[in-house]
Amino acid sequence: MLIWIILGFAVLQGVLEWLPVSSSGQTIILLTEAMNINPDDALTLSLWLHLGTLIAVLVKYRKELWLFINPKIQDEEIKKWRLFLVLSTIGTIIVGIPCYFLVRAFIDSPELGDYTTLVIGIALLITALVLFISKKENVEGEKLEEISKVKMVGSGLLQGFSIIPGISRSGITMGGLLLMNVEKNDAVKGSFLMSIPAVAGGFILSLTDVLSKGNSVLIIEWWQLILAIIFTAVIGYFTMELFIFIARKYNFAIICLILGIIAIVLFSLRWV
Repeated sequence: MLIWIILGFAVLQGVLEWLPVSSSGQTIILLTEAMNINPDDALTLSLWLHLGTLIAVLVKYRKELWLFINPKIQDEEIKKWRLFLVLSTIGTIIVGIPCYFLVRAFIDSPELGDYTTLVIGIALLITALVLFISKKENVEGEKLEEISKVKMVGSGLLQGFSIIPGISRSGITMGGLLLMNVEKNDAVKGSFLMSIPAVAGGFILSLTDVLSKGNSVLIIEWWQLILAIIFTAVIGYFTMELFIFIARKYNFAIICLILGIIAIVLFSLRWV
């Protein structure tokens, strides 16, 4: 794969990660439909690129993360945020691991793999529905650290479904938290903080799964992969504030709806 194409996808990941449109879904559609790359390799590349945006989030929220991991800090609010991250991660594991193996089995199946674009299209329509409903919620609400433990686990359960390409992680978690009556700023912050253990865990799970099958995790040259991750991290860090602002200001339900319809049309054209 040409390096400029790889860097192009790095830019795409670095920008779309902050918008509720499923960056992995768009990446996989472009790789499979436009470049004729098999869905399994497309999913693997998407997971690698997520490491770049994970680095951007780590740098962006480094001060908050230090407060959470420093055992000397016993402030009640910080302790409640720690509890939120632990319980939301547990929820993500409960749903995310089965979803991961379901997606892998689907993509690896000779009979079902060709339906990947259709599944992404349907998942985008589901994301659009969640965004549409959540945008109707009032911006006022509870502080995230004050919500019940059940809601904390519930936000993680929702995040677990984002392993399905087309389900926007930021869209379904922010939308879910808003529907749980979480104050808007806390919903944004919570969504990105809870992504850290989820993305890291998802990458480790994918790496372990691929290696256990005796397959190579390097679908491109190692130096191209490192360059793409660095490029994604830099682009992601410098575009984060802008695109989070855009995502909060505008309703992306319509965009997800349009992208979902396009994906379904692209799938349908194969059979025409």
